[in-house]
Amino acid sequence: MINSVLEITERSCCGCGSCFQSCPKHCITMQENERGFLLPEVDESLCVNCGLCVRSCPEIEQPKPYSVKKAYAAVARNMPMLKKSTSGGIFGVMSLAVLNQGGVVYGCAWGDNFKAEHIRITAADDLYLIQQSKYLQSDTANTFVQVKNDLLNNIMVLYSGTACQIAGLRKFLKQEYDNLLTVEVACHGVPSPGLFRKYIDWIEKNTGKKVSDYQFRNKEKHKKGEHYKYCVTFADESKKYGFSKEDAYYGSFLEGRTLRCTCYNCKYKNNERIADIMLSDYWGIEREHKDFPAQNGASAVVLCSDAAIDLFSSIKDSLIFKDSSFEQITKHNHSLVQSSLVDENLRIKTINIDSNDLFTSLKPKFDIKVRVKNLVPEKLKYFMKTLR
Repeated sequence: MINSVLEITERSCCGCGSCFQSCPKHCITMQENERGFLLPEVDESLCVNCGLCVRSCPEIEQPKPYSVKKAYAAVARNMPMLKKSTSGGIFGVMSLAVLNQGGVVYGCAWGDNFKAEHIRITAADDLYLIQQSKYLQSDTANTFVQVKNDLLNNIMVLYSGTACQIAGLRKFLKQEYDNLLTVEVACHGVPSPGLFRKYIDWIEKNTGKKVSDYQFRNKEKHKKGEHYKYCVTFADESKKYGFSKEDAYYGSFLEGRTLRCTCYNCKYKNNERIADIMLSDYWGIEREHKDFPAQNGASAVVLCSDAAIDLFSSIKDSLIFKDSSFEQITKHNHSLVQSSLVDENLRIKTINIDSNDLFTSLKPKFDIKVRVKNLVPEKLKYFMKTLR
């Protein structure tokens, strides 16, 4: 049993930030370790051993999960919204519904120097900041504190994050609120912010250009936005596209080699969920719902509370959707219920080495089958999947 965050290591910390946001003496800060992951660091001269940090930790004791009530395949009818999103655009539609009711939305955005950080959105024009996937761990900063203030002021809140971040928020709040809706963004694990920052620096050194934007799943070249091509945009407005499974950062992430230690034994991958709503890609939809219009991406929507069902009902006119089941969804996306399994010897040990050596070691081996598969026209690939 852990009695203090002084005893916390990466193997016992998900990096949600609940402990540091709970500390009444502000003696906890989140600092990067040798692998670039944020861990709590305590100024013992200020600590009064109140124990709030431990009681707020979702790794020590998990909040009570919710049972699945409804599941759907869905896409946004609004094509611009769909194209701005990684998969089916459902988070954007839900967010607009909350904002239009005078509520606020929290999600992950790019900060300075490509730092992934949670921010508070109050206007529809800013929604694009928290759309699209960002495959690294985000910093929740002080958003749990902001959420609590919003809730106490009777403001409706929609908060999105990974399962462990949602668990951290719920532990921080210590009670349920009728005006809070949580959204679990499904993941199979997170690489470190330190590693991604080093990756961007490496790209800039090798190209001699400043990176101005990075998209993990670009829909310009692949309209479904699958793990196919990423897009790097430079300050001179030129762009570089690449195959995800052949890239040092992206490919090693997909292989599970660069994840946080707790991701290999995730406490939130099971048939019950930690949030009101879970959103994920609907992999295998071509086989489960062959007539569904998923050519531009599709979302699996899992609803686990009455409030979630009410929100979904309020946006139905903005969606194309079809009844599905959690079993159908997980059949093609095992990472929803299983942690990544990777030999510990293949996992990254440190980022504190020369960048060329680091990313050379992480670059996946060239696979001609993967390259041929990537080059198959999307329409043909989609059709072939429906035949299986």
